[in-house]
Amino acid sequence: MLNKTIRIISGVFFSLLIFNFVLAERKPKAAGGDEKIELEKEYVKLYQKFLNEEGNQGYNIDVESISNSELGRFRGQTYLDYTGSGLYQKSQLEEIYNDFIKNAYGNAHSRNPSAELTDKNLAEARNLLYDFFNISNSTHSIVFTGGATGGLKLIGEDFPWTKGSKYYYLRINHNSVLGIREYATLFGAEFKALSYNDVEHILSRRKKSAVNNHLVNDLLNHKYEDYCLFAFPGKDNFAGEKYPLSWIKDVQNYGLSDNCEWKVLLDAAALVPTERLDMDKHPADFAVVSFYKLFGYPTGLGALIIRTDDALRLKKTYFGGGTVVMASCDSRWCKMRENPSAKFEDGTVSFLSIVSLKYGFKKLEYFGMDKISKHVASLTLFTFKLLSNMRHFSGTNVVQFYGMYHSLPNSGIINFNILYPDGTHVNYSQVEQLASANNIHLRAGCFCNPGACQDFLGLTLTEIKTTSEIRESCSDPSNNGNKNRPLGSVRISFGYLSTFRDVYNFVRFIQNNFVH
Repeated sequence: MLNKTIRIISGVFFSLLIFNFVLAERKPKAAGGDEKIELEKEYVKLYQKFLNEEGNQGYNIDVESISNSELGRFRGQTYLDYTGSGLYQKSQLEEIYNDFIKNAYGNAHSRNPSAELTDKNLAEARNLLYDFFNISNSTHSIVFTGGATGGLKLIGEDFPWTKGSKYYYLRINHNSVLGIREYATLFGAEFKALSYNDVEHILSRRKKSAVNNHLVNDLLNHKYEDYCLFAFPGKDNFAGEKYPLSWIKDVQNYGLSDNCEWKVLLDAAALVPTERLDMDKHPADFAVVSFYKLFGYPTGLGALIIRTDDALRLKKTYFGGGTVVMASCDSRWCKMRENPSAKFEDGTVSFLSIVSLKYGFKKLEYFGMDKISKHVASLTLFTFKLLSNMRHFSGTNVVQFYGMYHSLPNSGIINFNILYPDGTHVNYSQVEQLASANNIHLRAGCFCNPGACQDFLGLTLTEIKTTSEIRESCSDPSNNGNKNRPLGSVRISFGYLSTFRDVYNFVRFIQNNFVH
């Protein structure tokens, strides 16, 4: 019903515009320079339509000149895979390498001038993150990791699992979140995948029961022997659905089951490139991010943000260089460092990458996260409206969307498949390959999010297992289903350097190749 409503609403604004596009495609094309002139006129007309409809909602025109000067390597190309990776700016790299040329950085585990300079910059980087997430070093610790996945793995390894523990996670979650269940089950803990409605129902029931039975204070103050963990994404990487951050306090206060102290793990990797995350307001026990998702460089670096009182509960097993005060080689004895950041950062951190962070954050701060959110939302919504109104000449839909869409999509992600006039599906790999041939960067498949593919595409466990037998990786295009049964979909995603030209190029690509 909601998707039908969305189509009707967007149809009011865009049916005539799309119809004109379709007619333009059926006309004989002008030759050479005349064709370019006509295309530019078409672009200007649609651009003005966009500015009138969405531009005042937050589109940042300044991005166009910045994109032209900073992203020269993408000239003539259309980048729509920001959820896969953010983009670094030319001046960002220049500032980084000028820093490296001028300053001598050394291993912070040493005690010499280059090490001290590194130490100073590591502290500055942590302070940047404290400010970015509106937290302080008195309440939280920043642990640098190899990426969001590294942070998730650390929690899986060190969470205080017991036989009475439970690991619950939202069905629509990244593989890296699902993988934690392997650690949980080693200790005999229970695991369960919950739907959005499951979480809402459980929390509603438990809050109502607590209030009716006057148990709110008891729940808030009672301490249990067993710890349980609930994990969910702030924004899923499949369709861009943003989940209620109010779940964090609700799960902490009321739990998802009895006889357990519930902790919350927030996968913020897809959320923070386009949204401000206030962790003082939404105090997740653990949160993970990857920095290349925010601003393209550096790769291989992320952060695990831990509430300091929760860090004390983690049970660290392995210890590496830099995490111990002293250790014995003859007996099983070592003294761990007490500072959580130092305790959980095994080995030498990627200090040159960490030094680079300030230049990436500088680029985000130039716009501000609130403006970035509005900019991305305007492009997402306009593109969605255009695609939702595309029709074949028979009148059937060109695009089938995936996602819950509690509201019109504005989070930067649109997930879909292309339909033939008879309603069957164009192979998503065919769309991906044709897009690549047209210098359009997008992604297709299941995006390491099996729950989303199962729920939105209706895949069964049998189909998943059968397909896995002939594939070597999640991006392997072998056995992509048939016209009636897609085993994946197409995803486009916008970021803070996206422009309207990207929208136009993509819409024309779909129009030229898939409208019949």
